[in-house]
Amino acid sequence: MKLRLLSAADVRAAIDMPAAIDAMRSAFSQLSSGSAIVPLRGWLSSPGGVTLLMPAFLGESDGLGAKIVSGFEGNAQRGLPTIHALVVVLDADTGEPRAVIEGTYLTALRTAAGSGLATELLAEPDASVLAV
Repeated sequence: MKLRLLSAADVRAAIDMPAAIDAMRSAFSQLSSGSAIVPLRGWLSSPGGVTLLMPAFLGESDGLGAKIVSGFEGNAQRGLPTIHALVVVLDADTGEPRAVIEGTYLTALRTAAGSGLATELLAEPDASVLAV
């Protein structure tokens, strides 16, 4: 098995915001066309926090994977981030693990790219001001 391990720095170096927005355009298009399978997230409560499992399959681009996100409020007192995330990418034909990606930065990038795409699609072409 050839498994890639990607840090947050690796993700930053590999994808910029325009590429992330294009990736979200593809993912949302597949979701709205019905070629994506995105089950409701699973969750597990533990004494210190909650862990969420988010699997997905993108049929048109053969993307298969899952994100695991844990939120532990007590981590602040330990000098740790409250949220940790990990993404596992699998081969869509065999299920073989292909990559493990630090998911905290990737989640922030995905959220920002989704907002960027929404702004692009919903804003007037000549808009120059955004109000939030």
